[in-house]
Amino acid sequence: MAVNILEHLWVLFIAIGGFISSRLVQKIDALEKEKAPNDQTREVEKYHAKLIHELDRRIDTVKHTLVAREEYKQDISSLHVRINDLTLGLEQRKADKIKNIRTHAAKDAKNGES
Repeated sequence: MAVNILEHLWVLFIAIGGFISSRLVQKIDALEKEKAPNDQTREVEKYHAKLIHELDRRIDTVKHTLVAREEYKQDISSLHVRINDLTLGLEQRKADKIKNIRTHAAKDAKNGES
């Protein structure tokens, strides 16, 4: 009697698992259909990069900003340099902290030695 109940529970478990997996596959397929192709996204990225470059060029020609563009560009570039220096410094500090790695062997069950 108990074996018969376990067989029915196992079949129920397999049926529920199959249903959940099929729903998951359907949702993944729907997401794949909505995704844009790589070549299209690269073209859009290049197009927007050109627009941003053109906007920067126009702002440089207008020169009606609160902060001079040259000063702004220098600040941004110095910020990038500082961030790069900080990340390199963090990596070096992490590397300096790790000096040695110890490994321990499991104890032998027969004589208790390691």
